[in-house]
Amino acid sequence: MDLSLRDLRDTDKLKLASVSLTMAYKRPFISPDLALEIVKNIRLLALSGKKNFKTYLYDPLVFAGWERDKAHLATSTAKLMDKIHQDVEDPAYKHTISQQCKRLISQSLVEGMSALGDSCIFFLERMQEIPELASSNEATDFVSAIEKPLRDFAKLTSESNEKKFEDSISNLTPEDVKSAFNPIRLDGTRKKVYIETELHTLYNQVLVATKSNNLVKCKKLLSRYIITYNEYESYNKSEVENLLKALDKREVGFRQNLWDSLAIEIYYSVTRGIMEGNAKKAIQGIRKYAYIFEGDPNVKFYYEIDALERKLYGIIQTKDLMKDLKKGM
Repeated sequence: MDLSLRDLRDTDKLKLASVSLTMAYKRPFISPDLALEIVKNIRLLALSGKKNFKTYLYDPLVFAGWERDKAHLATSTAKLMDKIHQDVEDPAYKHTISQQCKRLISQSLVEGMSALGDSCIFFLERMQEIPELASSNEATDFVSAIEKPLRDFAKLTSESNEKKFEDSISNLTPEDVKSAFNPIRLDGTRKKVYIETELHTLYNQVLVATKSNNLVKCKKLLSRYIITYNEYESYNKSEVENLLKALDKREVGFRQNLWDSLAIEIYYSVTRGIMEGNAKKAIQGIRKYAYIFEGDPNVKFYYEIDALERKLYGIIQTKDLMKDLKKGM
């Protein structure tokens, strides 16, 4: 999304007043699930338009002092990201990554809204990969500036999405609802073989990452495996459970971290579906969340998903579709 920076200097002080409250408390470390949640909120923010992007991301960073004069900025965000990627692999430059990421954000504030979104996501993704970066002053200052505004945006979005979702599913035909609830069927030998191969290949990649002790990569691959294939017959739930127990012994909190990431990914998918007017995608995400977490109220976004699920089943009862849905499941 290419958004102009024209008129962005006219900062609304009333809207920024709440940002100062976040400066009183600064986290000592940015956890991977928090970084991921902020990434997802930034992506949703990009879907909501320039005004919200300015209010909830650009303005808080300017207010927190992340803007620099153009005279001090010598390169583009694209080149800065390339350099950071290279320096991450070189131990001699690893200590400079946090300062480089701060320069990246400063440059993006001048360059444009698209660059700002990409740069913020880049910084947050590197925090998930590099513990030293996640505990740096630059990382904690950055999150301190944007965490509360983005949570405010997420809260407003959640409230408005409940009504959007209700209106959207009310207009679905019985056939549309049945389609969203249809179980996955692998019709045709070729398609079944392809899916089986993909599933086993991905699981083997998980095992390789586990053996090499690359737990960051392992978490990403496991998340993809669980979200993509949890409804397939070949999904090996018992093996996943055994693997999670072993990884939790290797790194305390691994399982909880993974579960948080899964909840964030699925909730983002549901929210995006609603914002894009794709009710089927939202319904499938709600079903996937319920299937994976089995009604555990301690999982992230349980109450937000539960509210949407109640509206969904209210419409199903109103349309008298429950008997037909049970036949197809």
